[in-house]
Amino acid sequence: MEPFWKNYVYAALFLAVAVAIQSIRLAFPMVPGPVNMFFIGSLVNAVLVVAMCVTQRAWTAVIGIFLPVIAFLQGQLPVAPMIPVVGFGNVVFALVAWKLWRSRFVWLAPAIKAGILYGGTMLVLSLVDLPVRLSGVLSFMMGWPQIITGGLGIFLARILLLRLPH
Repeated sequence: MEPFWKNYVYAALFLAVAVAIQSIRLAFPMVPGPVNMFFIGSLVNAVLVVAMCVTQRAWTAVIGIFLPVIAFLQGQLPVAPMIPVVGFGNVVFALVAWKLWRSRFVWLAPAIKAGILYGGTMLVLSLVDLPVRLSGVLSFMMGWPQIITGGLGIFLARILLLRLPH
């Protein structure tokens, strides 16, 4: 029987890794935004999937909800109403990927996340008056690129899970 604290330690480790990954953009501000988005987004999605597969706990939801708060504080999310949208998308993505992990349908998780993020972004943009350019960038970021970063995240998670003890 595993010690009761093991999942808490794993969850804290995954949260720390995900926050460190998100902070890469602060250390390398000269890297173009799209490169950061695809690189960092893929790594964060991999951490979410690995966290869910290893802990199988609600702690992954805490990680998924906490990450957009950090992104907002770092200036990566321009408006606070996007925090619950991204948090919900993260949680659903990790949960669907975990539930379908052994199925070829696992690749639906990124599309579902993209749909949630794009739909939620459109709702937020209808309620918040943002400059047209910022609205365009935000709707782009929360659209089809999420399918790419989610798919790459699942691919990376599969590789990591083969090598991690759990």
